[in-house]
Amino acid sequence: MFLTGGLLNRVIFWELVRVFALALTGLTGLFLIGLVVQQANNLGLSMLQTLEAIPLLIPYTLPYTIPATTLFASCVVYGRVAHDNEAVAMKAAGVNLHTVLRPAILLGVLSMAATFALAHSVIPRSQSALQRMILKDPEELLYNLLKRDRTFKAGNFPYVIHVKDVIGRRLIDVVLKRKQMKVDANGRETPTGEYDFVVRAREARLRVVLPDADQPGVQPMLFIEPDRWVGGDGSTQFSADTNRPIGVPLPDMFSPKEMRNRPANVVWSDLPGRIQEFHEIIAQLNGDIAKFEEMLPRVDAEARVRLQAHVRSLQFHTQEQRRLMRNLENEYYMRPALAIGCLVFAVVGCPVGIRANRADYLSTFVVCFLPAMAVYYPILLAGSNLGRDGKVPIPLGVFAADALGLLLSIVLTWKLIRR
Repeated sequence: MFLTGGLLNRVIFWELVRVFALALTGLTGLFLIGLVVQQANNLGLSMLQTLEAIPLLIPYTLPYTIPATTLFASCVVYGRVAHDNEAVAMKAAGVNLHTVLRPAILLGVLSMAATFALAHSVIPRSQSALQRMILKDPEELLYNLLKRDRTFKAGNFPYVIHVKDVIGRRLIDVVLKRKQMKVDANGRETPTGEYDFVVRAREARLRVVLPDADQPGVQPMLFIEPDRWVGGDGSTQFSADTNRPIGVPLPDMFSPKEMRNRPANVVWSDLPGRIQEFHEIIAQLNGDIAKFEEMLPRVDAEARVRLQAHVRSLQFHTQEQRRLMRNLENEYYMRPALAIGCLVFAVVGCPVGIRANRADYLSTFVVCFLPAMAVYYPILLAGSNLGRDGKVPIPLGVFAADALGLLLSIVLTWKLIRR
């Protein structure tokens, strides 16, 4: 027996570890290359920033690569056992095939524990450190984005910046536009497709002013310092203060508060407290909505219109808070679900590998690894999205893929033993 030091199970286990380590190194490297290229492209990172980001991105890849490599190692090793007729020999010698499952279960338990430990606090802290590193020089980031795209716009940020070129820290032929804002039915300001303010400069520089730590309510500002502003068509001259810098609020993507509120940046043990905070906010908003709705029949027509608009605004705000709460709840269940996936893949890989009867990496990759990955992760992501949308309970949606995987492993193992 493995737990009492059986030679057979020790050999299988160390072979599993060897293949697991080899596959994890290769798959993580490939995943990391794609992730680094994506981050560098999306954020316009410089070469130095990209190199600094690599160590902080490695933990983020592991909850996705560890389950996959656990499956691959299990399929490869048990496929070799079957291909070399060792499984037949064990059965002929009276060794119960349940016994050879123990090395795979141990590998699954160890990889599950490592994955959850990473997801508990290592990954949130590394992601926070990565974003602090990226945002420590917002001017440099803005210059890089403008150099890459020649334009900058973000979400509900009402301003659009266009440049012809970026030379060092000089913006050439700058156009600054401000979108017209309108209030929608929910009382929220949203930008329209038209502009109410357009200016242009032959050359300008960027300057970011961040508030001090003792000024939490002060918003970070971006100042665009021109040589001289002119009208948007390049001909109309302003009569006064034409070279005065224009200050605009820095977009939320550069805000430390925005960074702290991202679910991926919250340590797992802090998630229940954050979720409870949203429950309290939503309960307060629902109470306010009920109070104002009771007042509607008792006010005149003009006040009723204003009150109805305010109620719609509160309802929209409640929906937004509920969406943020569901994102946190999804993160709370997704982290253990990904960890449990390691154990699922380990116990699925054993019967699948033996039934596939393949000894080489390529055959195992095509016959065993790809089909399993093509089923598990789509189910996991689809269930997660349904949970966040409120169509199914979040635990049901997130753990559905693990439950199906465990059921499949039981059925396959049972059929294998009965053969």
